[in-house]
Amino acid sequence: MIKIGIDIMGGDYAPYSTLEGVLYSLMENKDLYVVATYHKDVDLNDLMKKIFVSSPKRSKIRGFIKNNLWKSRLNFIPCSSYVSMKDKPSNFFKDKDNTLNKIFELLKMKEVDGVVYAGNTGAFLEGSVLIVGRIDNVKRPALLTILPFSNPPIFLLDSGANAECKPEYILQFAIMASTYYKIIVSKTPTVGILNIGNEEIKGNTLTKEANILLKNYIQKNENLFNYIGFVEPYDVVNSKVNIVLADGFSGNIMLKSFESLSEYMMDVLKREFSKGLINKALGLVLRSNFRRLKNFFDYSEYGGAIMLGLKGICIKTHGRANYKAIKNAINFTYKLAKNNIIERIHEQIKSGEVWIT
Repeated sequence: MIKIGIDIMGGDYAPYSTLEGVLYSLMENKDLYVVATYHKDVDLNDLMKKIFVSSPKRSKIRGFIKNNLWKSRLNFIPCSSYVSMKDKPSNFFKDKDNTLNKIFELLKMKEVDGVVYAGNTGAFLEGSVLIVGRIDNVKRPALLTILPFSNPPIFLLDSGANAECKPEYILQFAIMASTYYKIIVSKTPTVGILNIGNEEIKGNTLTKEANILLKNYIQKNENLFNYIGFVEPYDVVNSKVNIVLADGFSGNIMLKSFESLSEYMMDVLKREFSKGLINKALGLVLRSNFRRLKNFFDYSEYGGAIMLGLKGICIKTHGRANYKAIKNAINFTYKLAKNNIIERIHEQIKSGEVWIT
């Protein structure tokens, strides 16, 4: 049985959508057990009723709720407080009996195999590092996000955990992400540093010094990844690289730019194909094509971002996550736990063959 912890108070649509996502994930994975923390004032029975009523009449989720099929694999833990989306990360530490603190403690004590959270990013970053802890020798954990542009996937890190970085952090990001990639995709990845141009004379001090570190490192560890130097966003969307390295500031801007552009494109298409009878007819004919296009750019399809470099699996999904995104984040965490991803990365690092002295 794989055990996943989730704070159902996290996210813009919490606790309704988070609990709904939990139920759907439990339906799909028969050996999944979920520990859900919630604020003590939330009426769980009322929440279940709302999910039941709002679901389509023929939906399997209604039978799943009505027959209490979730009860043996879902444990609720009440807490006295939770961190809202507007709270400062420091508020996370004021009350130890809060929902986010509790799931991190469960992970630290190995009572769950991984955690999922859709709420306050700052609290997630601080809490995961301070409570769960870093793998030995890891200087800075990084948020690794899967970009929905190709198959096999493209990894971006850091996508928001470290606004300021040192060159050695970028090198460690490459080592951790490459180890992770080889486990998940079973191939040696191509790695590049995000920059304003491909030429070595371009970039700031961080990118130039990190470039030198990676070139020197790969000469002695050529089997870990293929380093191609600097890459631009154009190279990313054209799948010329499997892993994109960046400081958290630049990586987060690129990620949000891609997210915003994909949403804008879909809105434009929707508006254009709602004008006039001919356009509407074409829209109906091409509806399945648009649906595939939307899924291609849909970040909710890819679960969430993993905080790479910690002693446990910590997954952060978008604050605007709906039930589908929550379900996929739990399923993603479930798969990582089932494949012992943290232990395998830790073993690779401890071997001494892929680390920096």
